[in-house]
Parts: sequence; C-alpha cells; structure tokens
Amino acid sequence: MKKKYILFVILFTVSAFIFGMCFGTEFFSPLRLIKIILSSENQFEKTILFKIRMPRVWCGFLVGSGLAISGLILQAILKNPLAESYILGISGGASLGIAIGIIVNKILAIPIFAFIGGIMSIVVLLFLSSIRRLSPGTLILVGIMLNFIFSSFSLLVVTMLQKERFMEVVIWFMGNLSSYHSDILKLAPLFLIPCYITTWLFWKELNIFSLGEEKAITLGLDPDKKKYFWLSISGLITGYCVSLAGLIGFIGLVVPHTVRILVGADHKKTIPAAVFIGGAFLVIADTIARTIVKPIEIPVGVISGFFGGIMFVLILFKTTRKQKW
Repeated sequence: MKKKYILFVILFTVSAFIFGMCFGTEFFSPLRLIKIILSSENQFEKTILFKIRMPRVWCGFLVGSGLAISGLILQAILKNPLAESYILGISGGASLGIAIGIIVNKILAIPIFAFIGGIMSIVVLLFLSSIRRLSPGTLILVGIMLNFIFSSFSLLVVTMLQKERFMEVVIWFMGNLSSYHSDILKLAPLFLIPCYITTWLFWKELNIFSLGEEKAITLGLDPDKKKYFWLSISGLITGYCVSLAGLIGFIGLVVPHTVRILVGADHKKTIPAAVFIGGAFLVIADTIARTIVKPIEIPVGVISGFFGGIMFVLILFKTTRKQKW
C-alpha cells in the first residue's frame, strides 16, 4: 500500500472518530473534547462523552469494519461484484436467529443465535444454487428473496410473541446503533478482531478465489472445501454485527469497491484498508443519522442504504452489460 493511501486511511479514520464524538444533541468542539477528557470537573459532559458517544462510535466502527470485511470475503469467493451479506440474505438469516434469541430471553447468547441464523441462510443459498447452477445476477435475486423471507418471519415471530417490542424491533431492523447491548459490545473485539486477523493471514487464498474456481484448482486450492470455511467466517462476522446494530445494508458493497479503487485488488492491502474505511464510513453515517434532523434520530440503515443503493444500481448496470441473467 502506497504511503499516501496509508496516510489517507489513517486521517479518514481519525477524522471519523473526532466527527462522531463532537456531534450529537450538543456540539462539542475538538478543544472542548480535550478539556472534558483532561478536566476532573464537568461530570455531566464526561458521562455524555464516555458513556454514550464513545461506546456508540466504537460500536459503529466495529460493525462497519465487520460488514466491510464480510462483503470483501463474499465478493472474492463468489466472484460476484454485487455479493454482500445484506443482499445475499445472510443478515436476514441472522435477524431470524436474533428474534429467536429475544423470544427465549438469552441476551448474551444472541450472537450465537445470529451466527446460526446466518449459516442457515448460507446453507439455503448454497442448496438452491446447487440444484441449478445460478448466474451471479440470479444468485443476487435469490439472496434478496431470502432476506425478505427471513426478515418478515422475524417480525412475525416478535409480533406474535412480544407485541410490546414491535416498534423497537422495526427500528432495529432498519439499522440502529443506539440499541446495542453493552455486554455484547464488550465481547465484540474477542470475536471480530480474530476474524479480521484470520482473514488477513489467508489473503493469498482470497486472491486465488478471485481468479475463479478453475484457476484455483490448477493452483492447488480446493474451492469447495475452502468456500465453506470462508462462508463460516463471513457468517460469524455478519451475525455479530447484526446482533449489535440490526440490519445495515450495503456497507459490504460500497466499501470493498471503494478500497479497490484506492489500493488495488490485492487482498493483502484491501483487508486492512476495508477494516478502517468500513468502520469510519459507518461512524460518519451514524453521526449524520443522529444529527441531520435533531432531535429526531434516523436509523443509520437509511443513510447507508441511500449511498449503497446508488452504487448497487451502478454496479448492476455495469455487470449486466457483460452477462445475461
């Protein structure tokens, strides 16, 4: 990675953190932030900064980086520029697992339920694609269908069994960083960071996958066995991210393509860049979501969906020119 791109990634990430900590119901200038941190007074402002804004910014960074890495993995192993956990229905499967976790009141086990739900969605997707060899475009349509089915069923389950939580769940389904569980957030680095490190350690495999299955076989890689490993990693990351912030779409689509424009297609470079740019992007999106129409807070999924939807359409048109659905 060239030095200028490393500098850009660092500055973009730091700026996003500062932006997220400064803006809120009450604006804190960077100078005021320093005074609040260093001063032993201003306990009310310290509470706002350390108990509300900082955990939320950290949550946004972890979720954004996780969704970006998940999208990067899926695009490489499926060799599909439109692949992303939300579009393929993995997030919807995770949401169904979370709905079940909420019903049985196993809050700390929700990431496990989410992982199982995400894997279930992947299994269904692979099963359907094995029955009939699907083109990349058709695979995306199947994923969108699965996402709607799982999300709708999740809402149905919660509505039938816990009607008083319906509106809370609806907002969470639109992507909401204010509803995270503090204990789940504390454990997040223990799950997500090892997944990031594992992904980076095996960056060569992702490079080989991105060449296509036939070339992967000639280079000594078994695509079928390795594909399940990478799908499991993607499912684990997605499940944990959904358990923290709900359904946030298109981060895994926007960020990988942006990163490739900046640093190229080599996964040795794109993986660390996606971690930081993905995290910073969601922090900025969430800050905009909670300040653009104060005091009303817009679900962050609305902001990410706006930018991601535009890129989805652009990539879709570019893809369909080269192949038939």
